[in-house]
Amino acid sequence: MQAPLEPISAQARPGVDSPMGMRSDLVSMLMPFFPDDRTLQTFETEVGGYRISMHCEQDDGVLATPADRKILNLLAGAVAYHIRSGKEPSRHIALDTRTMVEALRGETVFGGSDYTRVLDSLNRLMATVIETEMPLGDGISRRRRFRWIDAYEHDDKETPGGRRMLGLKISISEDAFLWMTRTLGFDITRERFQTITSTRSSIWRVYEICLAKLMSERGAARISLAELRDRIPLSSELKIFKTRTLRSAFSAVSEKPEMAGHLRLSLERQTEDGFEEIDFSKRVRLESIFVRIRPGPTSLPALNRILPVNTDLDRITPEKEAS
Repeated sequence: MQAPLEPISAQARPGVDSPMGMRSDLVSMLMPFFPDDRTLQTFETEVGGYRISMHCEQDDGVLATPADRKILNLLAGAVAYHIRSGKEPSRHIALDTRTMVEALRGETVFGGSDYTRVLDSLNRLMATVIETEMPLGDGISRRRRFRWIDAYEHDDKETPGGRRMLGLKISISEDAFLWMTRTLGFDITRERFQTITSTRSSIWRVYEICLAKLMSERGAARISLAELRDRIPLSSELKIFKTRTLRSAFSAVSEKPEMAGHLRLSLERQTEDGFEEIDFSKRVRLESIFVRIRPGPTSLPALNRILPVNTDLDRITPEKEAS
């Protein structure tokens, strides 16, 4: 006789009151894997030497959204927590569903529609296929095809108030697991993550792209207006991006302590003699505009890898991007 299956809720550790937080890595912060347009079935772009093509395998589905990516940040935090707790590294993560909804939405009162939204996000993460082509040097490029999640399962219970989800188990794809554990990243508390991502997705994307640039270059950095837009990624014209999205992002970064503590942003234009600071009202060639990124008064998060990179097979990104 087959032994009874252990309920997922019994496997789901840590729980709501655990110190498990979220986790971000520099590479995924910089890459345009989650288009701001939430209606797309396909998307292609090229940024930083990468060629990226994505499509949704579901006929009536859409690509994974920036909001869906928050699940990956939570899963990366869970992977880090489990490994640091002395458990064997595993890409199969059991989570208390209440923990997931609270971590993603920042609310303690929720209903069945919240669980439905979580499952919708998981379906988009499973159905989105990403193909990348990255340069390795000497005319050699590496092509890779992957998805974020391979499978998920959940235990449900019928109650007088309707069906209730008790536990959720997610199998991260091998590529996503390598990404989470082998690239440089940092830990972030749920509360801080919720505050930062409570703004419009394009705004917090501006913040995290600039933060990743600052941390990657280990000091003050610049990014062109066009590159910043393409890394979000947005399809709006540069003029619209500058006057709407970027102006709103500058305001949010300066007003939110969680953002302003880490970086200061200013607008510059490139001249024959270098760069000069400008304000948003000044009319200049859009192609000459850069965002200047400087450290804020608070120390930057400490970078680390959850697991060491043992071989070249583990290195899923060029060293210039991952280190």
